[in-house]
Amino acid sequence: MAVRDSFTPGRPSRTLTNLVLLVGIASFIAWLGSRDRGPNNDEDPAADLSAIERDLTPPAGGAAPREGIAAIVLMDVSGSMADSVKGANGPPRPKIEIAREAARALVGQFAAYAAAHPDEPVLVGLLEFSDRPPSATREVIPLSPANPARADEALARLRPDGGTPIGDAIVEGKRALDRSGLTRRHLLVVTDGENTEGREPEDVMRALSRRPEQERPSVYFVAFDIAASRFDAVRAAGGLVLAAANAEELDKTLGALLSGRILVEGP
Repeated sequence: MAVRDSFTPGRPSRTLTNLVLLVGIASFIAWLGSRDRGPNNDEDPAADLSAIERDLTPPAGGAAPREGIAAIVLMDVSGSMADSVKGANGPPRPKIEIAREAARALVGQFAAYAAAHPDEPVLVGLLEFSDRPPSATREVIPLSPANPARADEALARLRPDGGTPIGDAIVEGKRALDRSGLTRRHLLVVTDGENTEGREPEDVMRALSRRPEQERPSVYFVAFDIAASRFDAVRAAGGLVLAAANAEELDKTLGALLSGRILVEGP
């Protein structure tokens, strides 16, 4: 009688099978341990905030503090701003077109306030933000005395495209305010979407709260054609969040911010 060989081609050996079983058990135990530790155990939130805070720190030897108003408008020009929104009293219009008109009105209000308060420095600037080259945040109107004619020319160049780096835009806006040296500082964010790129806005707000009070700007979020509740984390971190569903509400909301919080008499 022929003797059958103990090794059959194509069938794994008992040793190999046991090894595979042991590796599987070890992997399962490691997975259970990772669940106990929770997600992102290797990441240190405090370290992340410290890194953002370093980015928010003004450079040494900056402008000396002086009384006056400095305001930066951070305008979302991500791809969704090409979409249309229905007005209260008219047909749908592209959101970028509505944003241009709102920004023109803002510059006009700053100019009128400055004319009525000639002894008070009043500077306004506008940065657009979206995730596209050459950078996530780009200067449209430099921080300077309001000039409606120059603003019209600059705003005509706004074009929607790319993602939505809100947190990174706040960092750049804060840096621009630091360079002004003015004591009453404001950041006004107009966006139609949640953050999709870069630093999270709520993390930037939390890091900002760790900076000295005299360099912290007031931060206002206008949720344009998006539920304000999407920015609850920003509100919890110290930002004022308001909603605007259409052109009429956007104008009304921005006007109320300027007259009630930004363009107000100093102490």
